[in-house]
Amino acid sequence: MSRSGKMTTDLREAVARAIHEEYLRYRARHPIQSDPSAAAWDELPEELKESNRRQADNIIVKLDRIGCRVHWVTGREVVRLRMTRREIETLAEMEHTRWREERCRAGWRPGRIRNSRRKISPYLTPWGELADEVRELDRELVRRIPDILARAGLEIERAK
Repeated sequence: MSRSGKMTTDLREAVARAIHEEYLRYRARHPIQSDPSAAAWDELPEELKESNRRQADNIIVKLDRIGCRVHWVTGREVVRLRMTRREIETLAEMEHTRWREERCRAGWRPGRIRNSRRKISPYLTPWGELADEVRELDRELVRRIPDILARAGLEIERAK
C-alpha cells in the first residue's frame, strides 16, 4: 500500500492475480461453456487482466464502505476478518454494480444467452433482478477478500 491508501503497481498486480485464481477455483466447481475468462492469467486477454486489476483497486473502496481499513502485517500471521452476512451482501452488490458498469462501458449488452464474442450477457441486470445462484458468484468472491489480501501480507481491520 502507498501512503495514499492506494495499492502500489506490484501489489495491485498480485491482488488481481489472486482474484483471478479465486475465480478459476469457483469456475472449476461451476463451469460454463466457452468462458474466455477461465484461462490461466498469462493467457487472459489484456482487457480481462485489466478487469481484475480494477476489481483489485475497488477492494479498498468496498472495505471502506463497511468501515474497514487495510494494513500491512509483519512478524505475525494475518488475522482474517469475518464479515457479517449484511457486509457480504453489501460488498457483493457493490461488486456486481462495478462489474456491470465496466461491461457496459466496454460495449456489452443484455441478452438471454451469454456470448462473449458478441459481448452479450444475461447478467447485465440490476442486483435485485439476478437469480440467487448468479449473486452467489459475487458473494463468494467477497468472502475470499480476506484470504486474497492475506496472501499479499495485508490484513483487514474494522475502523475504530
